[in-house]
Amino acid sequence: MSRLQSLQHPALVIAAITLAAGACGPSELTTPSAPQAERLISAAFPQASIRVREVSRTEQSLRIPAEFGEADVIFLMHAGEEDWEITGVEQGGNTYTVEQLGQIASTMEVMRALSDGLEACIVETGSYPLLDDLVGLRELVPQYYPEDGAMEDAWGSAFRYRLQGDDYTVTSTGPDGEAGSRDDIILITGSFVGADG
Repeated sequence: MSRLQSLQHPALVIAAITLAAGACGPSELTTPSAPQAERLISAAFPQASIRVREVSRTEQSLRIPAEFGEADVIFLMHAGEEDWEITGVEQGGNTYTVEQLGQIASTMEVMRALSDGLEACIVETGSYPLLDDLVGLRELVPQYYPEDGAMEDAWGSAFRYRLQGDDYTVTSTGPDGEAGSRDDIILITGSFVGADG
């Protein structure tokens, strides 16, 4: 069939256009540069500090090692209809959903406020509190706590506080709720460390 004859068959023309449009779908998304990947991730987590190290692509998937807040993570993305979409995050041998990552970020934010309160406490009293839990800390430095006084992580578990020498540790048991597992979020005297750190 000549080109002129195919133009006389609208159904063939429509089918050809549909196939051409399908060929430009998700698999045709270009691999983003590190700054472009940072913008995509920042759109999902506008409050977080993000620094992308590199972007690697396998077919319709991306692995993006990055610094997220104070944690080293690998963002996992998949080609969507119009752009790349975050499907999960790997950190410390665990894979988290986007929702869990948001919960981790909000838990770290509360832990940072607790740390600020502990630092204010040492300035005001000369020592960190000798408490098995953080309830009394709210009374010592109330300006660092919200009205509802939430002393729990994003999964409803109480933070654990321990004073050892001149250092304190604040721990969240993380998404699995089990103390001592790899997804624990640990802050030691103002710095976040890995569960095995």
